[in-house]
Amino acid sequence: MRQIKQMLRLARDGVNSREIGRTLGIARSTVQDNLARASAAGLTWPLGPEVTNAVLEQRQSVGPQF
Repeated sequence: MRQIKQMLRLARDGVNSREIGRTLGIARSTVQDNLARASAAGLTWPLGPEVTNAVLEQRQSVGPQF
């Protein structure tokens, strides 16, 4: 969950997918997929206080897979 939060924060700060991938040690395509899924789930940075790790996990199992 922490990695998803970092992706959202970096993307909001204008960091491109390639650099986010380098920073987090993951493929650019993984970053792009996860950001697209987060967008489809209505997740944007900053996450509201109601979006806890448990809520992220729930959205992960019910909605788009991260």
